[in-house]
Amino acid sequence: MSQKASLRNLYLHKRNVLSKMDQQQFNQQILDRLLSLLKTLRFSTIHTFLPQTNKNEIDTWKIVEAIRTTFEDVKIIAPRVTPGTRHMEHYYILPHTRMVLNRWLIPEPDPASTEQADVTAIEVVLIPLLAFDEKGYRVGYGGGYYDRFLAQCEAGTLKIGVSFFDPIPRIEDIDPFDIPMDFCVTPREIFNWHFLENFSEKRP
Repeated sequence: MSQKASLRNLYLHKRNVLSKMDQQQFNQQILDRLLSLLKTLRFSTIHTFLPQTNKNEIDTWKIVEAIRTTFEDVKIIAPRVTPGTRHMEHYYILPHTRMVLNRWLIPEPDPASTEQADVTAIEVVLIPLLAFDEKGYRVGYGGGYYDRFLAQCEAGTLKIGVSFFDPIPRIEDIDPFDIPMDFCVTPREIFNWHFLENFSEKRP
């Protein structure tokens, strides 16, 4: 079994056995740290994954609501998997956008209820992951959806992971398709692989 596969199994288990109290506390700590990071950045669009039902994923719905309140002019985008493919489309989500559960029980925007977003318009991406290392590489769910998506994004798009757990020292089986993150936010810390002073500035 590859290291990535082993880490995937290990961290799915670690996440599944978290208590409800720990989940609530970690979600709030991640939200607070993420907002503190976003307040240092200038951006007008942010792309976020939405949590899979009953899988103890990070509650990005709370992040969506906090962004709507804190950054009133920022547009929020979420993905939709094109049925029968491994390709993701991207749609703006508004309070009235109708959401539909896909076959993995992940909510997706209904294309009939909102506008499609161009990948080149995305400035910040919140990335799902199961584990990550001290160099900013991540282990996802194995489908390659985000690897393909991130490869389509503009070079300056900021990639921010969110994780309940701290990094491991090194993921050994990195391949050429793996794209490192700029930041990862955990309950304890913001890990930074991005030259913040050169590429971001305080919002007005």
